[in-house]
Amino acid sequence: MSRKFLPALIFTCLSLTVPLLALGGDETKSGASKRQAKKLSIKVTPWGPSQADVDAARQRARTSEVVQRELNGAKFREVGFEYLYDESETKNQTSRTPTRFRIVYYNYSTDLALIVESNFAGTEPVTAHWENVVPGVGGDELSAAYQVAAQDTGVANMRKGGSAEFYAAMPPTTVVNGERLVNIGLMDQKTGVNTIIGVSFKNNSVHRYENNAPPTSAATPDACGIANAGQAPTAPGIAGQATLTVSDTGGNPIWEMLIVRPSASSGANFERSGLEIRDVRYKGKSVLKRGHVPILNVKYNGGCGPFRDWQYSEGYFNAPDAGASDLAPGVRLLAPGQVATTSIETRNDTGNYRGVAIYVQDVGLGQEVVMVTEMEAGWYRYIMEWRFAPNGTIRPRFGFASTVDSCVCLQRTHHVYWRLDFDVAGPNNRAYLMDRGRRYQQLIQTESALFKRTQTSRSIMIQSAAGDEAYQIVPGTNDGKVLDDLGNMVDTFGAGDFWLMRFKGTADSPLELDDENGGVYPAANLAPWVNGEALVNQDLVVWYAAHQVRQDDSSRLAAPQVIAGQHIVGPVLRPIRW
Repeated sequence: MSRKFLPALIFTCLSLTVPLLALGGDETKSGASKRQAKKLSIKVTPWGPSQADVDAARQRARTSEVVQRELNGAKFREVGFEYLYDESETKNQTSRTPTRFRIVYYNYSTDLALIVESNFAGTEPVTAHWENVVPGVGGDELSAAYQVAAQDTGVANMRKGGSAEFYAAMPPTTVVNGERLVNIGLMDQKTGVNTIIGVSFKNNSVHRYENNAPPTSAATPDACGIANAGQAPTAPGIAGQATLTVSDTGGNPIWEMLIVRPSASSGANFERSGLEIRDVRYKGKSVLKRGHVPILNVKYNGGCGPFRDWQYSEGYFNAPDAGASDLAPGVRLLAPGQVATTSIETRNDTGNYRGVAIYVQDVGLGQEVVMVTEMEAGWYRYIMEWRFAPNGTIRPRFGFASTVDSCVCLQRTHHVYWRLDFDVAGPNNRAYLMDRGRRYQQLIQTESALFKRTQTSRSIMIQSAAGDEAYQIVPGTNDGKVLDDLGNMVDTFGAGDFWLMRFKGTADSPLELDDENGGVYPAANLAPWVNGEALVNQDLVVWYAAHQVRQDDSSRLAAPQVIAGQHIVGPVLRPIRW
């Protein structure tokens, strides 16, 4: 499968400028008195396809002669939509809108996937080929599984009292005797009876597992987590991208970037990579070509998993609509003073919005422009944020919650792998190792896998090859590590903390996004890409991992409605000599 999906055709450009008051200045200067209040403005402009463009492409593919021929007489459903890009795009070019698309249909009759491609303009023929792959659950497939299960006599008997509800289970699918089954859970709140079943669309029937759950899951009377609201998440491929510009009072851009909602994000293995940012510039100079989370997994101490989680299913969270502006599909700019809240802050699974909310928030030392989304993967609830300060600081954040299930009562470690494709003041950079007590910064000359060291406050600096501009990656205090203080490996599943590598592939399709080969999946497998290539004055990519041990869903707030606490992870990216 090619890994090219992001925004597509440009449509009518709408934008809105919202005046905001924020603290500027350099955070390296001490004291709030050295910072001057500056009025900022945020401009959001749609970039990519309208939903009408996507729907028209789906309709043309579905009714094409080739798809009709290949799927004639079969039971099938669309389970994936991807945006395809020009493979000739280079790293030093601004991202170009794609002109082509890919659709994945799953044939329940043969348990094969039909991969269909064409262009949005309709000038290319629709092509199709078969692949033997197991895609994730897509589109309306989960709702259809609920409907099939509801017709089963045993399930119907469990639901007679009205207290038994369906929920999305993990793993999302299981292959039994060559057939891909869609897993769903059934929880009876009164009796405590908990069951996970597999739904066969081939036979419109229910498959019951030994011990009431698939081998990597659990269904017991014990259940933890917040109540499941049952609000349906998005499918992959929903339209929604936009450019974001944050300017000062003189109209000078401070931040510029392209933002991509999780449903349209890039990634591999049908998993995608959450809220994605591209072409990030600070004060007119490039910082990141792309920032996203292509790998998200969880390892239990026993009984469940491990799982590799997907990041295209956008769940509902609370984004105030009074005074807000929906300026692109799935991109909402909140009114001044408004903030969005997720299941982590509210401890409630209900919400009014799916997509990305953008707002400005006072965090005590100044203000940050915030982009936030909430995603679902089975019973997991993941929130992802990007926070941008006027002084150039970037704070990526990831948080965790869970809805009611047996597995989430168990201790587990969530692993989040940010991929940071740095282009600091240009594509060619250098990397330096920074340890407290080291007299000089150490130039990292070849591709390397490095580990966190709390004793020396280890960080990594990425510097322009042509100038002094640099960005420092500082690990978060909750981000965990895979080595103990004596240097012993204590988390082999987590695999590492930093991977520094030379960029490989094309601008839209980096090769290391597909890490499945190597026999360790669902664990991260980035080691094969660290193979000794030179890093000095090259195009660099940094993978950064956070490892969060959990056994409950408690979190706290460090400032009003600012996500923080023991279950919130993420590094800090700080500008140097900008």
